[in-house]
Amino acid sequence: MKPTLFYDSELVSVSVTGNDAQLTIRYQGQEMTLQGEISNATNCRKRLEEQADGTPLIGLARLIQRKSSGVSRTKIGYRFDPYIDQTLRRAFDLDVYEFSRETHNSNSIGWRNAKYPEGFLAPKGLIPGQNGRFVSSSTQDVPVAVPLEFFELCSRMRSDPETVLKGFIADACSLASTSELPRADANMNHGTEAKRKARDYLRQAWRLKKDFFG
Repeated sequence: MKPTLFYDSELVSVSVTGNDAQLTIRYQGQEMTLQGEISNATNCRKRLEEQADGTPLIGLARLIQRKSSGVSRTKIGYRFDPYIDQTLRRAFDLDVYEFSRETHNSNSIGWRNAKYPEGFLAPKGLIPGQNGRFVSSSTQDVPVAVPLEFFELCSRMRSDPETVLKGFIADACSLASTSELPRADANMNHGTEAKRKARDYLRQAWRLKKDFFG
C-alpha cells in the first residue's frame, strides 16, 4: 500500500501545466513524483524558487481526497507543506498514543529541531511552527440543542451548525492558526471585518463593554 504521509521529505521540483501538477520529492533517499494540487503546487514552486542557495524544501507531503464539484467521484492529489522551521524532523520514537475516553483518542507525535534536539510532543495532525511552537488545545465540549431553523440557515450557506458556530467563536475571540504558530484546535478567524462584526454583535446583544477586547 502506498504511503499517504511523507514526513521530512525534500521537495526537489514542481511542474504545473494547465490543470496538471506534479510534485517531485525525495523521501528516505528515493526520488518519486506525486500528483499534486494546482494551488498548492503553484505556491510550492514559488517557495522553491525563493530558496537563495537552491536547497530543497523540507516538509510533509500528504494525500488529500476531495469531492469534485458536481461530480460524485473523489479527486485525489498530494499537497506539500514546507516546515516553517526547516530544522524540524519527525521523532517517531517519541510517539505516544493514549486512549483517554470512549469518543476521543488523544494522539501525540514526536518531533525534534535545532532548539529541542532531545525532542518534544505535539498533537497528531499539527505541524509545529517556528522553533517548534504551537498553541495547545484548551477546548471544552458544550452540549447545545440546535433548532431546525438554524440547521436550515446553515444549509442555505452551504455549511453546518458546528462549522458556523466554531467560526463565530474564532471571530469573536480573534483566534488565529498560522504556520508560524499553529493551534491544536485549528480555530481560525475570517478576517478583520468578520471579527469586528462578531464583537459588535456581542456588544449589542450582551451589552459587552466596548473596551473589553482592548
